[in-house]
Amino acid sequence: MELFIYKTFNEWYKDKATEVLEGNIQSPADGLIAIDTVEDGKTYRQIFSTKNNFAIVYKYPYGFMPTSREINIYTDCDSWKKCKPIISFKGEVCEDECSEGRCVFINEHGFKHYISLDDIYAVTYER
Repeated sequence: MELFIYKTFNEWYKDKATEVLEGNIQSPADGLIAIDTVEDGKTYRQIFSTKNNFAIVYKYPYGFMPTSREINIYTDCDSWKKCKPIISFKGEVCEDECSEGRCVFINEHGFKHYISLDDIYAVTYER
């Protein structure tokens, strides 16, 4: 599958990927994000940091979400206090894959987003 890597929030916001890889994403139990790729007949596992990469996105293989809820992303305290998100989505947050450093969600178009919380003030969503 095609995996899109965005180094910064602005690249992700503008949908301008830093890198596009062909491979399979893995989320080992320790919370790391790993991508398995094949190069010259050899299999490689690449582990990516959410501190050095803002987002990793790929088309979810199962298609669209049967239900979707509002997901709001705020980059600073003022926008959060005023309830004016920098970006909003319809989708579903994958709470079991979120951690102190990242938020994971599937948007209504079937793309799964692993985003770093380093440049984010808050992510709010319907429950």
